[in-house]
Amino acid sequence: MTDRFVTATDGTRVHVVVHGEGTRDVLLLGGLAEHAARYAHVAPVWAALGAQVHVMELRGHGSSGGRRSHVLDWAEYRDDVRAVAATLRPGWVFFAHSMGGLVALDAVRDGLRPARLLLSNPLCGVKLKVPGWKTGLGRALSRVWPTLALTNEVDPGALSRDAAVGAAYARDPEVYHKVTARWFTEMTAAQARVAAIPTFPVPLRFDLSETDPITDAAASRALAQRVGAEVVEHPGMLHELVNEIGKDELIADLGRWLLA
Repeated sequence: MTDRFVTATDGTRVHVVVHGEGTRDVLLLGGLAEHAARYAHVAPVWAALGAQVHVMELRGHGSSGGRRSHVLDWAEYRDDVRAVAATLRPGWVFFAHSMGGLVALDAVRDGLRPARLLLSNPLCGVKLKVPGWKTGLGRALSRVWPTLALTNEVDPGALSRDAAVGAAYARDPEVYHKVTARWFTEMTAAQARVAAIPTFPVPLRFDLSETDPITDAAASRALAQRVGAEVVEHPGMLHELVNEIGKDELIADLGRWLLA
């Protein structure tokens, strides 16, 4: 395992953790407020299948530069992904979870071309209940106070049926539990762009759980149906599929699809 930094077009340093020495590059992108160490049990499995796995941290996440969980423009996230992807070998494949899935879809819409894209409960829609006053406040202050940070409403108990996962998340000092007003309005704009994608240029698979209390599986399913993507359902599982009970078999299956 090695650490490296890639510089985005605006000079932001993007942290990447590399696992394995395989002949096929896998780019792995986690969700909101996550960091690379949360995938330390996933990357070695895929490396054993012949991959070199590059776990990236978007700006404002982990050891990357930037304000925590904040962007002025969603294009900043797309630029982070493009900067890392530019360092990978041709034929690289992409796995993205939750908010990372929304970033990945928007990046492909904007011209990024992985050989394959696999999404785990992507943030195509929000299922968790956000108070109306907070939604209104975020929209109103996005322009005048874009860096105002508000609690993101994510319940650690919603991540997995394995209670140890939520407990570790709650005490993890690298996990940030707020988002900014501008992040919120940029996120909703990205969702609207992705929802309007008419066709998809690369092989695409959605791994979804209807019982995920954070993201809206129905929004992802509607997009998958329109663009002809594969959908794999995981009944009873919560948000973080790779941290769920029975995760070992699922992680291996995800790796085999990516590297097929």
